Amino acid sequence: MITFKPLAAVAAAALGLIAGAAHAADLAPAPLPLPTPEALPGLYVHVGPAGLIMDEGATIRVAGQKYPGATIAIKSQLTPSVELGYFVSPNLAVSFTGGLPPLAKVEADGTLKGSPPFGKASYGPVTLTAHYHFMDLGRVQPYVGFGAAYMYVFDDKDGLMSDLKVKQALGVAFQAGADIMIDQHWGVFVDAKKAILRTHATGFLGPAPVRADVRLDPLVLSGGVTYRF
Repeated sequence: MITFKPLAAVAAAALGLIAGAAHAADLAPAPLPLPTPEALPGLYVHVGPAGLIMDEGATIRVAGQKYPGATIAIKSQLTPSVELGYFVSPNLAVSFTGGLPPLAKVEADGTLKGSPPFGKASYGPVTLTAHYHFMDLGRVQPYVGFGAAYMYVFDDKDGLMSDLKVKQALGVAFQAGADIMIDQHWGVFVDAKKAILRTHATGFLGPAPVRADVRLDPLVLSGGVTYRF
């Protein structure tokens, strides 16, 4: 059960930022000067909103028996995010991305659709990635990369399931995006990360123990301001 309002908000913000950057480029069409070796990019930050869209699903077992057709649904969410990165060479950078922990409502879906939500979880998805930046294309500097994704669960709240516990998850992440530089320090960015995350949750339906093997696989779309120190 995915809603696209957060995605639309991020897309609109990113388009606005790109349009602003293009306008700034029209006002100052001269290309960026080539950096000297001692002025190569170092530390940088990306700051802006991020839309999280889950590709969710679950296999649910009650008292050890699979509940036929039962699964979960999680709505897309919007949260502020920060990416802190460092260029280890003129083209290669590493970065850590995190944000304010959103609160996800885990809805009952499939054959359990219409039941109360299983519960809620406050979680913090983070990534540690390495990426290659194409720096010889002028102001628009795309990049691609991959690395590790981790979901830290801060808190669980019971719903249809009592004593709900959602486990932490470790997986992989793929990244692609672009910086659109206005000058040597300031610019805007658009970014997409796809994480492959699997976890499980446990709890009770009445007296019966429940285990859910959960697929999350979030797509994280973000855009905002770039600053290079």
